[in-house]
Amino acid sequence: MVNPNFLKAPELASYNVRGNQPALGVDKLCYLTDTISDNGIWEEINPLESKLPTFIFQLAIVLFVTRLCLLLLKPLRQPHFAAELLAGILVGSIAIASKFARQHIPTLGSIFAASRIMMMETVGNLGLIYHVFLIGLEMDLRALTSVGPKALGIGISGALFPFFFGASLYTFIAEYPENFRWGCLYWGVALSVTGLPVIAEIFAKLKLLHSEIGRIAMSSALVNDFSSWILLVFSLAITSSSSSTYFSLFSVLFFIIFSIFVIRPALLWMLRKSTREGEDYSEATICAILTMVLACGLITDICGVSSVLGAFVFGLIIPSDLLGHRFVLMVQGFVSDLLLPLYYASLGMRTHLGGISREDMLMMVLISLLSFIPKIVCTLAMSYFYRMSLHEGFTLGILMNTKGLLAVMAMSLGRDHTVMNEDGFAIMLFTIFFMTIVTSPIVNFLYRRTKKFLPSQHRVLQNLKPDSELRILTCIHEVQTAAGITALLEISHASRRSPICVFALQLMQLKKHTTALLIVHGASGTSSESYSRADGQIDQLITTFNNLEHQNPMISVQLLTAISPYSTMQEDICSLAEEKQVTLIILPFHKRQTIHNNMEEMNPAYKDVNNNTLENAPCAVGILVDRGFGTLLTSKTDDDKTRSCRIAMIFIGGRDDREALSYALRMARHPKVSLIVLRFILDETSAQNGDADLSLTMEGEDEGEAEKKADDIFVNEFRQKVQNDDSVIYTEEMSSNGAETVKTIRSLGQDFDLYVVGRGLGFFSPLKGGLDEWSDCPELGSIGDLLLTSDFSSTASILVVQHHAELNPGSST
Repeated sequence: MVNPNFLKAPELASYNVRGNQPALGVDKLCYLTDTISDNGIWEEINPLESKLPTFIFQLAIVLFVTRLCLLLLKPLRQPHFAAELLAGILVGSIAIASKFARQHIPTLGSIFAASRIMMMETVGNLGLIYHVFLIGLEMDLRALTSVGPKALGIGISGALFPFFFGASLYTFIAEYPENFRWGCLYWGVALSVTGLPVIAEIFAKLKLLHSEIGRIAMSSALVNDFSSWILLVFSLAITSSSSSTYFSLFSVLFFIIFSIFVIRPALLWMLRKSTREGEDYSEATICAILTMVLACGLITDICGVSSVLGAFVFGLIIPSDLLGHRFVLMVQGFVSDLLLPLYYASLGMRTHLGGISREDMLMMVLISLLSFIPKIVCTLAMSYFYRMSLHEGFTLGILMNTKGLLAVMAMSLGRDHTVMNEDGFAIMLFTIFFMTIVTSPIVNFLYRRTKKFLPSQHRVLQNLKPDSELRILTCIHEVQTAAGITALLEISHASRRSPICVFALQLMQLKKHTTALLIVHGASGTSSESYSRADGQIDQLITTFNNLEHQNPMISVQLLTAISPYSTMQEDICSLAEEKQVTLIILPFHKRQTIHNNMEEMNPAYKDVNNNTLENAPCAVGILVDRGFGTLLTSKTDDDKTRSCRIAMIFIGGRDDREALSYALRMARHPKVSLIVLRFILDETSAQNGDADLSLTMEGEDEGEAEKKADDIFVNEFRQKVQNDDSVIYTEEMSSNGAETVKTIRSLGQDFDLYVVGRGLGFFSPLKGGLDEWSDCPELGSIGDLLLTSDFSSTASILVVQHHAELNPGSST
């Protein structure tokens, strides 16, 4: 039966402008004039007696404490939800329940007095409605159709079993009055929830979002989230009114059907008609969408359930890519960063931790530990059923215990429906916070690499078998560097006997409102992360590497995007190289050539990334100084009689030079490549006459002799392999010091497209005497830095190769 008082005007007391009740027969209604205070400090009026100044004080304090908690918990890799919930509890508990605050900071108690938080709660709930709308907007319903049976089983069982466990736990821990018995439903919902956005944030920080465990966890959390919403709707319908439960459920079901088949088509028609393709939405369109969010929330509130359900459903029915990432950022910045902390603060007002005894605190910890059990048990059972490892099952069980906004919202709604007392609310709120902050360190301990990346002798070019696949990881900061890298890959001689697998890693800086991610792009180049395509670079890279695959069938490319701070970007590079068992990492030089043949710096952070990667790489690393290498190759004559690419390899000695010579030999097998190898031999007679201390050393004379012997063996093997190859020319030159070495290199001429050299850091030789001291770019080594100067060709690109970081003592630059 419909409520007869629905939409009936409430009986309000009438006041005149001075706040006094009007005389009998005067039909005027005025509001009190204490909303704002514009007298400033010059009048004897307390601004805290007005509502707006009080609200501004509340907002400033809440935002300050929230930002402080975010700053303190950031090194611990805690999600934003944990920091915001902690800030709300601190603000509410200190302002309301703390005796110290009431005695020594009376102003704080006055600002957050119970009679002054109505506006803060209203604005906070408004922020909650829009935040839930954004959650629904970012959810992809199409993902439910592709969820496998494994994730489906884990998600559903992870919602139902904890629901009954939480309801039973609420019933047995204490005897509540009759009107609080239905609080068990909200305890059950809180324990059944798995915070999908929080899990995504945790996995993103650990760079596991697109791993196998990450995909299973995200799919399971998605199923669990929908299941928890259904349980919450049933709980709201039951506790709203026992006589109108069925009416509430049917009205909500009718609203959902109406939204899908009426509101959604009408909204899509309106957006397509009012906005042309490629244009941004007008202010009127955005205002209409935001108004419809509130309208849908009002409808579900009238139906007997919370208004957040209407906002969530409205967000779900809108395609995730329709409004665009810019709309989400614009709304999210205002709602989630400014308004939502007020909602958490209003929750803190209801959590009176000041009167909690030690026994109550022990009870909270005990319940928090018990609350982990149901999800871990059911996840382990499903993992055993689907033959997953115990390690993965336990990790998934821990992750499924991650809580989010929905769990907190369920507790708040239970308190609003007066089916839960203060103790039950405080215990579960503490449990939600405890379970969330514990999850991230445990998963970090289970999956994060704490050891240094260990080099493998089998992942070097020297030991690569002729019939083995060559795996190369290329790093790209800017699209302009892709041409030189693809040209280098093209002449790396991919064959049926020895194909090349390329992992093209786009490196992007972590910016505001983005999350650290490692995104794997599919064959079509699509990605669920819209901001990875925001600058359009990924589309150009997809086209570039697709053309490379089309022209070279023996080259396969997998495109990835790493979004992280520059300070930790080498972790993405090295961990991916270790995971994919890469043999060679190719990095772009941090400078590029201008139209005047000068080198200008692109970004100083690129140099730091290169240096950090050189120090930690588990395999060989090459830095490519691109001076038009890609364009030079395409502009040269390309026929069967002409070699279109001339490469010069300068061999001084040491592990790095042997690695560089191995890569040069592979490129020489390409039919369009000609190679000249210039090896320098120390003129011991001149060296002895000049300086008796000059001798080939590397941490001692014994090691120097061992390196020289290894060089001779390797070069002899190289000469045997190319003795019948007309495209390879090998020459040796005597030199006794760095000046003679420079003179000989200059005599080679400038008709080369690419120089290949070893970095040679840690290998000391009289052949480079004096060159190391004048090196401006230590990451290129002394010879690579020399070739970069104006004395040599300004059109020849340079590839500097380094062996394992472990095998280069003193590699720190």
